[in-house]
Amino acid sequence: MKRHSLFTGAVIGFLGLSSCTYRFVDPFPARSYDLVSVTNSTAEPDLGGVLEEEMRLKGGFTRGAKNRLYLTVTRFTHQVETVSSAGTPVRQKLSMEVAWKVEGVHRSQAVFGKETAREVYPYSLDAASLDWNRKAAVKLLAKAAADLVIRRLEGAP
Repeated sequence: MKRHSLFTGAVIGFLGLSSCTYRFVDPFPARSYDLVSVTNSTAEPDLGGVLEEEMRLKGGFTRGAKNRLYLTVTRFTHQVETVSSAGTPVRQKLSMEVAWKVEGVHRSQAVFGKETAREVYPYSLDAASLDWNRKAAVKLLAKAAADLVIRRLEGAP
């Protein structure tokens, strides 16, 4: 009997000590944020709309939450890359920089950040294929940027 209670005490003690670092994790950290605005300060049309759509799909934001999130697409670059010996373009690179700001109850305690997402897509001489590839790449780029911002928000106060 003593052996059984000693074993039970040891197990309870072990569980008590090992659980000190355990914490519940919010599966949707964006719920504590209100996505107030997504603006586009680049020449790429509707980039802000695509980014906002991806953020809302990923996040589960709460209107009226005390932490307000503001996003601005600050830079969008497009580069054609030639890697063939004949000098024919074979792929294109897109890059998007997103600046974000979280304001709490006190505006003086704002948290700022900047994330950069990149995407590569195949070059095509066919204009329709090139346009379709680019639209798909912009959507993937916005999805990658949304992932980066959400991951960063998980660590924000």
